[in-house]
Formats: sequence, structure tokens, C-alpha cells
Amino acid sequence: MQSALIYFIFAISGATALIYQIIWARWLAFSFGNTTISVSVVLACFMLGLALGSLLAGKFMHAVKNTLRFYAYMELGIGAYALCFPFIFHAIDNGYSTIVTTDTPLLISLLIRCFFSFLLLILPTTLMGTTLPLLAEFLRRMLASSVNWKVGFLYAANTIGAAIGILAASFFMIEAIGITYTTLSSGSFNILIAFVAFLYSGRYKGMPFVSSQHKNHEPQLPQYTFIALYLTAANGAIAMASEVLWTRTIETIIGNTTYAFSMIVFVYLVGISAGSWLMSFVVKKIKSLIIWLLGFQVLMGATVFISMVLFQRITDKIAEFKGGAVTIYTMLYNYYSVVSVLLPLALLSGACFPLVTRLIAPNEEEAKGTLIAKAYYWNTLGAVIGSLIAGLLIAPNLEFFNGLYFLGNLYCTAGLLACLAMVNSKTDFKRVSIAFISIPAILLVSYGSIKMSEKSFFVRNIEAKNPSVEVVSHKSGLQGVTTVIRKRKEPLAKLLLVNGMGMTVKETETKMMAHIPMLIHPTPDKTLVICFGMGSTYRSAVSYGKYVTVVELVKEVFEAFDYYHSDSQYFRDYPKGKMVVNDGRNHLKLSKDTYDVITLDPAPPIDGAGVNNLYSKDFIALAKSHLNKGGIMAHWMPFGPGSGVDDMEIFQMLVNTFTSEFPYVYGFVSYNTIGLHLIGSEFPITLSSEIIQQKLRDNKIAGDLREWNNVSLSFFNNIQMLKYNPQISVITDDKPYLEFFLIRTLKKKGKKTVFSTIW
Repeated sequence: MQSALIYFIFAISGATALIYQIIWARWLAFSFGNTTISVSVVLACFMLGLALGSLLAGKFMHAVKNTLRFYAYMELGIGAYALCFPFIFHAIDNGYSTIVTTDTPLLISLLIRCFFSFLLLILPTTLMGTTLPLLAEFLRRMLASSVNWKVGFLYAANTIGAAIGILAASFFMIEAIGITYTTLSSGSFNILIAFVAFLYSGRYKGMPFVSSQHKNHEPQLPQYTFIALYLTAANGAIAMASEVLWTRTIETIIGNTTYAFSMIVFVYLVGISAGSWLMSFVVKKIKSLIIWLLGFQVLMGATVFISMVLFQRITDKIAEFKGGAVTIYTMLYNYYSVVSVLLPLALLSGACFPLVTRLIAPNEEEAKGTLIAKAYYWNTLGAVIGSLIAGLLIAPNLEFFNGLYFLGNLYCTAGLLACLAMVNSKTDFKRVSIAFISIPAILLVSYGSIKMSEKSFFVRNIEAKNPSVEVVSHKSGLQGVTTVIRKRKEPLAKLLLVNGMGMTVKETETKMMAHIPMLIHPTPDKTLVICFGMGSTYRSAVSYGKYVTVVELVKEVFEAFDYYHSDSQYFRDYPKGKMVVNDGRNHLKLSKDTYDVITLDPAPPIDGAGVNNLYSKDFIALAKSHLNKGGIMAHWMPFGPGSGVDDMEIFQMLVNTFTSEFPYVYGFVSYNTIGLHLIGSEFPITLSSEIIQQKLRDNKIAGDLREWNNVSLSFFNNIQMLKYNPQISVITDDKPYLEFFLIRTLKKKGKKTVFSTIW
């Protein structure tokens, strides 16, 4: 019963920690942008705080008489900070926006983001980092000897709690109560944990502890401690890189939705918890701990390669669902089918923690909290490095499968280096075992290297399933992999993919996103285009001969411009044009420029992670603040089969959110009847046929408008005035209904469209 309560409260603590990681990353994305660099920085700062907390715990734990009571104070601090987080965030956000502008050099901007992320997250994450060592020390002092390794169970409890946390937040809490109340609820749980731990700790006022005069007399560490700590750091780094690389690969199959990402993390955490739990039963009976650890390291590399084979077969089985409407249960089952390939890797990864902690305390009934702090510090420090390397170096330079082959190589190489460090072993058994481990490690590294040099599996798969097309460009970048596809024997490409998802096609609709607002506005001297796509909207805006700025998150999308338009160089050299690589929302947040026209077409799918940021009331208000007097904002709202939105409730929320900010809104039914062009302004909009006809006398404007279809003037008569309806929900940053729809779909017993990818 003693340990059961400890495991239970630590599981809840793990749940709140994952909720904070999800929620705080979203908050910071509003301020720093939804870019890979920003996400990597935030994640690194989060893990750095955990590392610092475990380091400090190892330093002061000798002087703590009642570690459970001290743990209660840590949980109280975490909860109190969470309750204050919204106010602290707004202060940090204001400071960042004051210092950084769109003209700030990238390196300076990155350093400032690092500083503010560190400032915002360091206190609560440091407190979190102390909790595992403190509870491990409590169990060591208070519990009788056991055949099991209690710290492994403790780690498993915290990890399964984290899995429950991501499930609760992503699938239920955010949709039901919003981001702010999810944060406050989690803070309340931490305070409740603190209260329970504080009451329970009162029974153990006389617990033995190491006095301060003995703090420097730590026991001599076992022979292979350095190798164990090196491997736990390597595993922390590779595991974090694994999350990035597998997420990128899996989202090419099931989309980049928040649910898909949450399912990946959930399955991975369940596997880690199960691996740690199972190994804790037997780790005390294992004699050659270091050999097991080395073997597991190489086996994880092999598991990566095996998982990739399984992954390819599973994707073929679920391909039949692409583009069709399925029940929410089928969608979640498809998610699980794909991410289940990660379970073996996660099981092995989880089993390594009991092995490492037992290896550095082989003669103890339970490892001392100071030793657990040391192991946890190395592991989380590795995770800091892994998050930065994966996001900033590996992912931008290696596409889907090549990145995973590299990941498998890393596991095997880390194990091989550890084997080389032990070649001077005097034990014949260890020498033979190391030889047996080294040989498959070398073979696996060779196999992974050969596979990395092959033509991309993704490209081969596209061309094999679609013989009439060819991939003319396939580039990795910070934000993902950009693929350009054209029909064979045709000079120009007609399809753009980012991370396997079709972004847009060459059609008149994309031109209308510029022409409608610019024909209506009397003098559109300055225009902002958010989301570049194939560049059609930008080309149309340039035809008016005025100043045009275009913002695109994925740099490689700009580079692909030449494949779609034979006159691309003219538009690149256009003297009044400006191409900016950034998150569109972040650009507006940091910019002091104002515009006559702002037009955007957010990247699909509508329920993709981060897409809500370009449809929310908060974003529309931000864009409105950058309009000159009489300025017009044009927002594309997809609707209908094949558009990405086939749910009337979602469509009504999209329109109502826009009309909630603009008192004067007109809706133009799209040229191809697959959506609605919304035109909003704070002032009455004059729809003058005379002005439109006058502008169309310009051959450049008329020529661009009718480049692909003969658009008549009657199109501009197909309009309706729209008003805000208080009975319909509004999409906000706090209530991101586009990304979180599970509860609503279950209530309606409805279906969701599985967005098509090229697979």
C-alpha cells in the first residue's frame, strides 16, 4: 500500500507534465511562430529544465530529511506556476514582441526566442526534474527489501501517467474546456498531489538521512557506470530524434493532425512504461547487466529497420481509406495500426532505464536518489541535444525513410562505441559477448548506410503507383519534405506536396484569391499574400504593378516556383515584391507594416496541426489590425467534396468566426464551387462594376485573370452579404475546434474525411 500510493500520485504527476508540454508548446507557438526552429527550442528548454532539476536534486538530496515532504513542495510549486502561467506568458509575449521585429536577423531572433523560452519554462521544469530522484530516495529509505526494482516501477508509473495525460488533453480536455482551463485544471491536480503527499509524509518524520557533513562521501561508482550513463544519454537523444523523424514519416500516411501526433506519443509512452515495468521484475536477477544493455542498444537499431518494413506493409492496407469518409473509430484504428510499429522499439527503450539504474547501483536494495538523479540528468541532457539535432540538422537534411535509416544507425553505432570501450575487459564471457554484439552492430550500420544511399522509397513508391507522373524535385527542409510532381512529357508541374500531403493545384481559384479583393479595393497599393503554394496568387497580385509581400512557412516551396511557371524569374525579380520565409501569423505579429489587402489560403488539411492558428478569431483580429483604413481582408473558406471541409457545422464556424471580427463581409461563391471567398472590412465595401471594368482594361490584369479560364464579369455578381450569428460557435486560440473534433463527431455519430496523400 505504501508504494501503491506513491506510484499513483507520480502517475498523475506524469499526466500533468505531458499536458503542460502540449499546452505550453501551443502557447509559445502563438508568440514565437509555428516553425520547426521554435518548436525545437521550446522542447529543448523543457528538457533542459528537467536535466537541471535532476542535477540539483542530486546536489541537495543528502540534506533532505523527508524527501516525500520536499516532493510535495515541488508539486505545489509546479501547480502554482501553472495557475499563474497565462499571466506570466502574456508578460513574456509582450517583452518578445517589443524586442523582435521582422527586420531582426534570424540568429538574433533565435537567441531571443531561446532566452524567453528558457525564462518561461525553467522554473516549473526544474521542479519537475527533481521529482523522480526525490521519490526514488523515499522508496529506498522506507520500503523493506524486495526482489523487484522499485525505481523501475516508479519510472513506469510516471510514463504511463504521461501517456494518459496526452490522451486526456488531446482527445478530450482541450475540446471540452479549452486550453486555458486545461492548464488551470492540471495545476489544480498538482496542488492536490502536493496535499496528499504532504499528509502522507507526516507519518515519516524520523526517516534516516545523510547529514550535510557526509555529503561529499559518495560511494565509489561501479566499473561500467560511465558506459551506462553514456548509453542513457545517447538513448535520450535518439529517442527525442525518433519522435521527430517517426512523426514526419507517419504523418505522410495519416496526416499531420494533432490526433495523429498524440497517438504516436501515446503508443510510444505506453511501450516505454511497459518495458520499464517488465524489466523491473527481473533486473535484480540479471548477472551481466552491461551485456544486456549493450544487446538492447543494438537490438533497438535492428527494431527500427524491422519497423520500417512493417510500416510499408501497413500503409498499403490502409490506403483504401484515402479520400473517403470513415467513422471516427475507423480513423483512430488506422492511426493505431500505423503507429503500432513503434511498440517494440518503445518496449526496449523503456527496459533500458531499470538496467542503467541497476548497473550504477548493483549492490543496493534500491538505488539512491542521488544516483537516480545522475542517470536522469544524463538522459534528459541527451534529450535536449536530440531535440535540437533532430529538428535543426537531421530532419532538414534527410527525408522520411533516409532519416529513419540514420536513426537505426545511431542506435547501433552508440552500442558499437560502448563495445569498443569495453574491449579491455578481462572476463572471457564479456569478451565473447561483446564480439557477438559488435558483429551484428557493424552489419546493421552497413545495411542502414546502403539503404540511405538508395533512391528515396517515397519517390519510388509514387512513381510505381502512378506511372504517368514523375517526381522532378524532392527536397528536405526545416518544415518538412517538399515534393514536385508533373505528368511525363509535360514541361510544367501541376502538383505540390509537403510531407506527402497535396497542398494545391494550378487552377483559377487560386488567382481569384488575389483578384477579388484587389479588383474591389479602389487603390490596392500594398498587398500581403499569406501562403505561397504554387505562386499563383502571388503572380496575380503582382499583375497590378503594386507592392506585394508574400509569406511562406516552407522555404523549399519558394524554390519549387520555377517548376510551375515558365515566367517565374520575372516574378522573383519583381522590384516591388518581397518573399518572406516565416509563419504567416508570426510575421504579422512582429511586423509594423500595414496593407490595403491581406489574402490567405491556409495549407490543408483543415484539421492539421497548427492550421487553426490561421482561422481563429484571434488571428483575424491580428490581421485586421494591419489593414489600412478601408483595407480588405480576403480569406478562403473551403467547402464541399474534395475541398477538405464537408461538415456544415465546421463551415458555419469558419464563416462565423470571420464575420465576428468584420462588420462588413461579402461572400463570393468560388469559381469552381468548392468553397467561399470571404471579403471583410471595417468599413462598407463598394462593389463597383465600373471600377472592376476599368482595372480589367489593363492587359496584364485581364490576361492573368483569364490565363486558364475565361472568367466573365458576371462572376462578381454571385455574392451575398454575411452577418455574425451569435448562435454559432466561434473558433479561437483557446477553443481550437478545427484541430479537436472527437467529442462533437462522437455525439453526431458522424464521419471524417481521410485526406488523400500521394501514397
